[in-house]
Amino acid sequence: MDAHLFRRFCDTLLPLLTGARLEKLQEPAPGMLTLTFYGAGRKHQLCLRFGRKEPFCFLTGNRISAGHAPTAQLMRLRKYAADRRTAACVAQYWQRRLWLLLGNPAPAEAGTMLTWLLLDLREGPSLHFLDAQAEPEAEDARWPAPAELAQARRDWRQWPVLTPALRRSLEHLEEPEQWALLEDLRAGGGDVFLYRGASGIRAISAWPLPPALRGELREESGPDVLPLLEQAGQSLVLERLARDQATAAAQPLTRRGRKLERLLDKLREEEARLKGMCAAQADALTLRENLWRWPPELRAPGVSVPEGEHGPAREIRLDPRYTVREAMERLFHTVRRGRRGLEHLALRRAALEAEAAALERARRESMAGAAAGNAKNAAAPGPQGMAGTTGVALPGGLPKNVQLFISEDGFALLRGRDAKGNLAARKLAAPHDIWLHADNGPGSHVIIRRAHGGQPVPERTLDQAGGLAACKSWQRDAAKARILYAEVRHVKALRNAPAGTVRVDKVFASREVPVDHDLEIRLLPGA
Repeated sequence: MDAHLFRRFCDTLLPLLTGARLEKLQEPAPGMLTLTFYGAGRKHQLCLRFGRKEPFCFLTGNRISAGHAPTAQLMRLRKYAADRRTAACVAQYWQRRLWLLLGNPAPAEAGTMLTWLLLDLREGPSLHFLDAQAEPEAEDARWPAPAELAQARRDWRQWPVLTPALRRSLEHLEEPEQWALLEDLRAGGGDVFLYRGASGIRAISAWPLPPALRGELREESGPDVLPLLEQAGQSLVLERLARDQATAAAQPLTRRGRKLERLLDKLREEEARLKGMCAAQADALTLRENLWRWPPELRAPGVSVPEGEHGPAREIRLDPRYTVREAMERLFHTVRRGRRGLEHLALRRAALEAEAAALERARRESMAGAAAGNAKNAAAPGPQGMAGTTGVALPGGLPKNVQLFISEDGFALLRGRDAKGNLAARKLAAPHDIWLHADNGPGSHVIIRRAHGGQPVPERTLDQAGGLAACKSWQRDAAKARILYAEVRHVKALRNAPAGTVRVDKVFASREVPVDHDLEIRLLPGA
């Protein structure tokens, strides 16, 4: 995240954070932190991906799930920062740092230690207990004048405002355009520019990129910094996180698959060796056919045979330690060993290929939904503002009582085959996934997998998932069925109730969908 973009972000963010209460701190993944703020009657999550490579931060109104058990560092942050109000904010744009004063906004006496939470895009979050007189101050960076620009670009380390991204853009601009761009950035404000490619958002900038850097990317722009940064964060942070989680979940299967490939390669080498042993049959038959030509006790390094039924005239090499008859018998023995070996090899290969196919199916199932929602889906409008969080990859395949379908938009759909399958499908779902069930009667549970926060689900996928739920419900024979939609986090199992019985705390939609039994065939993986 470029410092100029961070400056635009902070200018819009700080009024929202000042006076807001910091409710939760969570780590969706290593190198990521989410802070839930409550202020002005609304909750917002500030998502921070920190590190030396491609750091980013954005604000979202959608819930991002915690992901894993908290680390010791996060527990310490919670101890001193959770449930405290943000009394003041100090942004250091060029270092990409945001300081949050936690506690009482009243003026502190000299010697009083104040608690500051530092959000550093490079180093991550940290706590600082500073004297009231030693509080952090905003930076006062100097901007190069037009006459200084050429020298400043050469001595860029002395000019924090000449960030790496800005220097790359300046290289492709004429001198008057360079002065104009610097003046616009110094004044602040203006539009933010979003760049999309075929695979989604590729870049976001505080200024329009020159054509040489933009390439074939499609440009979008607007003055609303927070929504544009949220879109970029979904693509650049949460989608990548979902892919990384899915890859990590499928890693044991991938490792076993690579091992099976090596074993199959060795079987192919062994097959070539065994076929070479079987090829000795022609020499053995030729020796038997011409055995009358040589004395019984003849031992020679080779014999010449004329053209015959089992091959052309040639020299057959022999082991001089054995007679010709003994050499012939050894050749027949070698052929029998080769044939037995090929029979065992065929069985072993069939077993390995079956295991490899099962592993590939399990790997696809574990990755299901992680890549759902490509650029086309991300651009589609979401119904009723639905949005989710980072996806959780399926752990090594599906149980037998859970069916997997793939919607025409690429979303993974899980459906329980029976009551225990309904329970298993819910256990495989992430809190942000969508749960479906037929209204006012029994039926199967269907889960729509989502990959990351803010990912909209196209209406076609909602209808297809609803159709799958209707096909295995009390409304299966109707022309249309009424289906309930809720996030999985609002679906709770009832104590001491039969498997699959749930309580739904919050339904976000109820839709009528057509009942199409062909969906059960058309949406099967690989159909």
